Amino acid sequence: MALHIRMINLDTKLTTYDRQHRVYSIDMLRGFAMVYIMLYHVFYDLITFAGVPLPFFYTDWWGFLHTFFVSLLFVVSGISTHFSRNSLKRGVIIFLFGQVITLVTAAAENITGAADITIVFGVLTFIGLSMMIYSVIRPGLEKLDMPWGLLFFISIALYVIFLIYPPHGMFVPRTMWLYPLGMISPAFHSADYFPLVPNFFIFLAGTALAAPIVKGRFPKFFYKVRALPLEFIGRHSLLFYILHQPAILFVLFLTGVIKLG
Repeated sequence: MALHIRMINLDTKLTTYDRQHRVYSIDMLRGFAMVYIMLYHVFYDLITFAGVPLPFFYTDWWGFLHTFFVSLLFVVSGISTHFSRNSLKRGVIIFLFGQVITLVTAAAENITGAADITIVFGVLTFIGLSMMIYSVIRPGLEKLDMPWGLLFFISIALYVIFLIYPPHGMFVPRTMWLYPLGMISPAFHSADYFPLVPNFFIFLAGTALAAPIVKGRFPKFFYKVRALPLEFIGRHSLLFYILHQPAILFVLFLTGVIKLG
């Protein structure tokens, strides 16, 4: 989803987001997060399919980077969702793309014999469902008329708490079907897993940031900074997300890094 603002007069409030107005930095930040995700999958594919040893991939500092960039993507998705004209419809579409990825990765695991590459409740599934949930709870949030700062603080606090104390560390369900909430049984596995708890809270924090952005309260450089390649990736992030893994694998096969059989 593209978030629009052209160059704005910071002495006045921005009142609409449409094709005539764009906050380029939002697209840029989304593109920045997507570049990381594509790089992450290059390393993942080298390890999983080519057997290339990359020890740094399992270090704490890389885990921190992964959390940071994925959280950035979720924050930007929350901002964009707040300005979406039909977040429910778009959420359904993104969610369905997530289910397609689940089916394709499950089929790939079965065909290739590669272990544990099936993606259940990955990035697209999470974002799509979060957009649908927000479209349902938004009228209630607006009726509460909660200051954006309070909503942001509560959301960040809950995100950090559940990041440190995840549900699966406090409760192990007998059924595997509670995995969307972060409660996973020993039988559950996913190569890419982003449950609603804690991740919906960082998404919700992004929706709260829409208010100060539209009022021009962010630093002036936020409305002026440009990075055209990142903006392009950010504007077409869904397409890049769907196509980047097949493209990476194709290049690795083409160059002989990954071999069939």
